Amino acid sequence: MEASVERIFSNALVELAGHFFLVSTESSVKLGDAENYVFEVHRDGTPYILRMTHQSHRSKGQVLAELKWIEYLQNNGSEIPKVIPSTENNLVEIVKGLDGTDFYCCLFEKAPGVRVKVTDENFDGHLFFEWGRTIGHLHKKTKSYKPETEYKRLDWHEEELLNAEHYQSDVPEQVMHQQELIMNKLNALPIHQDNFGLIHSDIHNGNFHFHEGKIHVFDFDDCSYHWLASDLAIPLYYLMWSLEREGVKELDGYAAKFMRDFIKGYDTENKLAPADYETIPLFLKLRDLTLYNFFHKKYDLKNADDQLYKTVQKIEQRIMESRPIVHFNSNLIY
Repeated sequence: MEASVERIFSNALVELAGHFFLVSTESSVKLGDAENYVFEVHRDGTPYILRMTHQSHRSKGQVLAELKWIEYLQNNGSEIPKVIPSTENNLVEIVKGLDGTDFYCCLFEKAPGVRVKVTDENFDGHLFFEWGRTIGHLHKKTKSYKPETEYKRLDWHEEELLNAEHYQSDVPEQVMHQQELIMNKLNALPIHQDNFGLIHSDIHNGNFHFHEGKIHVFDFDDCSYHWLASDLAIPLYYLMWSLEREGVKELDGYAAKFMRDFIKGYDTENKLAPADYETIPLFLKLRDLTLYNFFHKKYDLKNADDQLYKTVQKIEQRIMESRPIVHFNSNLIY
């Protein structure tokens, strides 16, 4: 979390938020604080997820747009934890930070099951197939989703992490050149109902639980209007990133195996045109760019630890070389 938000946050705010939803925060466990404060809390012994979003990250309308979409998907057969209304029957409640600014608070069921690590035995073809099938199901159901006009998620080009100059005063010239090329290619892509819509935007293996053969997706905070193929590129991106840190070699071969099972699952629910699958390398490059900018936004990299510094340098090198994190040939997925 940015230092400016940390300074105005306190445990007392978590307790205030809990009162709205009749949950105990006395033994709350912080699960995350990168872009939102996320806590596991309890009501009558049952765990729930309390999320607190500062107004600098999302507007109240954007949060409500996310929650309305989640409700729609949950009501249409998706394995998604429910949004729990407050005692006032509101999906979002507000607590004030120490400076008077707003934190938007909401409560979710805790997804059943557990996260799956790349080193687990069941991190295999069955999981990959179900992973793809789950995303295909979300895409298929969303095609008929008509959001209420007052609630609107961001379009892809409104993402704040698309411009490196927002977070660095001395961006390498080659990074800026590659950023321009990526944006030009994205702006040239066709947009229609079968390749573009509201997507989760972050379904890596840290954002779902696996339970009794089913994937339960959570953390819809990054959902936006985007190309569907981006939702397929992001799982591949983070999988390669994790395997690279585990020291796995031959990432190209692993990527081909993963995507064959993943796309087979996806195709059982929704199909993209071959040209859409061919854009996956472009979206891998886009994720490098946005992650690179995320790190520069969130951290003082001049004083960062050696591991984080090397991570960002490796991303920067890929961007400058116009090289995706892994080679992906869409012809190899069938």
